[in-house]
Amino acid sequence: MNFLKYSLLRLGILVALFVLCLYLGLGLVFSGIAAVIAAFAVCYIFFPKLHYAAGQDFHRFISRSPKPQNRVALEDQEYEDSYTDAEARKDV
Repeated sequence: MNFLKYSLLRLGILVALFVLCLYLGLGLVFSGIAAVIAAFAVCYIFFPKLHYAAGQDFHRFISRSPKPQNRVALEDQEYEDSYTDAEARKDV
């Protein structure tokens, strides 16, 4: 949930800064670049707790992949990895 909040906050700041830069007449490309950089900087500097919580949520979401627990599964995984690496080297 924190990841969603942080992303929406960044998006809102980005849109507001983009519209402001366009209103000031900076041009489309420069407004986009300036808005992206400023939005990331503002969120990173002024919302560090939310940034950290969003990072933890994202890490928790990514690390949910199942990991083999027994010795046989680990050996199978090593064998499969070595086989795919060898096949990849043959193609190159």
